Amino acid sequence: MTTKQKAIVTTSWDDGHPADLRLAEMLSRHNLPATFYVPVIGPDGKPTLQSNGIRSLRRAGFEIGAHTICHTILTGIPQTRVRTEVFDSKAVLEDTLGEPITMFCYPKGRFDRHTVACLREAGYRGARTTRVLATPRNFHRYEMPTTIQAFPTRPMGYIRNLTRRMAFGSLYSYCTRHCRQKSWVDLGKQLFDTVRQRGGIWHLYGHSWELESLHLWDDLNDLFTYIAHREGILYTSNSGLLDFAHPS
Repeated sequence: MTTKQKAIVTTSWDDGHPADLRLAEMLSRHNLPATFYVPVIGPDGKPTLQSNGIRSLRRAGFEIGAHTICHTILTGIPQTRVRTEVFDSKAVLEDTLGEPITMFCYPKGRFDRHTVACLREAGYRGARTTRVLATPRNFHRYEMPTTIQAFPTRPMGYIRNLTRRMAFGSLYSYCTRHCRQKSWVDLGKQLFDTVRQRGGIWHLYGHSWELESLHLWDDLNDLFTYIAHREGILYTSNSGLLDFAHPS
């Protein structure tokens, strides 16, 4: 399989919950890379990793990305506030790790042109959204989509996500090929098999606090076991997608 045709696998995890450390251990056992997007203050009063925990993730080889200061949705607020959330979250993490932070994740996946302009000015290379059921290697570097969330999403949730972004080709594919899968794990496996056969990107994202609260650890381990250690697959971080895929 050539580099141009290669299937790429990446994972990313939001909100910086302390359960990220348990997740990191599982990822390491399967030799899977990941990008952890860590806000300074967690959403809805949830705890977040402190400096030692963030450094522990980085020492384990995982990429760290910014996720605003306090998980602020970056649309419908003053532009000065957007700048603060974008620039200051980067600065805090860079002070913690002593290295550049190049990736960003939009809280709730919401952004606009001003948000993207701030990211460019701040020096981020790319940013991840919450758009699902995407596998193509071509994407806008500040609108990185995902393939599946580690969460038991109902079919109507996928349909709303695809309809909202007018991804009608993906909507047709989901309704005709994927909607009958019994679980998010089965859907993830089917999408992974499609990427293996045709090339493209398989991108799993989620939240460790949801894995904890919904008791999804065994399901996730099942999916990790299925996708890990496959020949002909390039496993990389989110920033690695910018090097090996075709972002615009």
